[in-house]
Amino acid sequence: MKPVNIGGHSAYQDRVLTQLRKYYPNAAFLSSSTWQIIDKFWNLNLSQVDELMKDRYSVFGPEPRLPSDMLRAILVSAAFKITSYTRFAADLKENPLHAIISGFFVGDTPGVGTFYDFHRRLWLSSDMNLTNAVHPPKAKPQKPTGKEQKAAPVEKLTVDDLFQQFEKNPPADMAPCAKLWKIFNTFFLQNSASMGLISLNSLALAGDGTPVYTSAQERKTRTCNCLENAIRDCKCNRIYHQPDCDIGWDSHRNRYYFGYDLYMLTASDSENDLPVFPFLSPASRHDSHGFLYNWFSMKKMLPEVNVTKLLNFISNTIISHV
Repeated sequence: MKPVNIGGHSAYQDRVLTQLRKYYPNAAFLSSSTWQIIDKFWNLNLSQVDELMKDRYSVFGPEPRLPSDMLRAILVSAAFKITSYTRFAADLKENPLHAIISGFFVGDTPGVGTFYDFHRRLWLSSDMNLTNAVHPPKAKPQKPTGKEQKAAPVEKLTVDDLFQQFEKNPPADMAPCAKLWKIFNTFFLQNSASMGLISLNSLALAGDGTPVYTSAQERKTRTCNCLENAIRDCKCNRIYHQPDCDIGWDSHRNRYYFGYDLYMLTASDSENDLPVFPFLSPASRHDSHGFLYNWFSMKKMLPEVNVTKLLNFISNTIISHV
């Protein structure tokens, strides 16, 4: 069935208020930091998400969980630093407060499969990953000689070559994320602009990358028998369990890590450096390339934005009138 949110955000607030009075009648029982989280979600109206997500649901089948509740639950898990769907699905059954803030009735919360199903509906591609899971081993960055220095690029294309390539054909990496981007743009970016926190007509941007750890090590399976022949470092294809991730260098912690590089363009002239456009890349991608992927993707997804200044942390320069 298509999701139908009867009552909208007011219905969510009624559920929260009724259950807080029932399960937490003494307000002093909750800490001030918890009340700050409750207040944030109390004022965050996500009811329009149900309309935006309707095309991702069938007209047949059982009544689904509301997309607004599912998205809110994911944001609640991030607020309480629970980063696993499995752990959070169990937490919702054990912790009434987290279920209430998410918008669910205590004792009627989604299981882990429902979270993965919602995740699949946000991803607009039949492929689970951007990269083919079967490919040769990738080169990892060379360890820098000094502390807190960036690793040298491993890309075969130069920055100039990549720039000219994207001038003709912008990257398509964001295409599967278009639904998630629309939600972020509608409820967060445009809302910040309407509140005067960001000026999209005269935007000053700052860009930089940060490591995102996904696992302790790279997980892969050999497709050859070279190891049986005492050849450990062969270049034969492997099956990678997280093909969009690889090994990068964390210059802040001075160590290798496995995961992504999150290159973020933020509004440098806003009070809290509010995010404007995020882009996840493999960990080994150098920031000079990460910037180009981010910049040309942002121009494609946000054509109405007028950028007047760009702070480039790669060369520590300010480019005016971009």
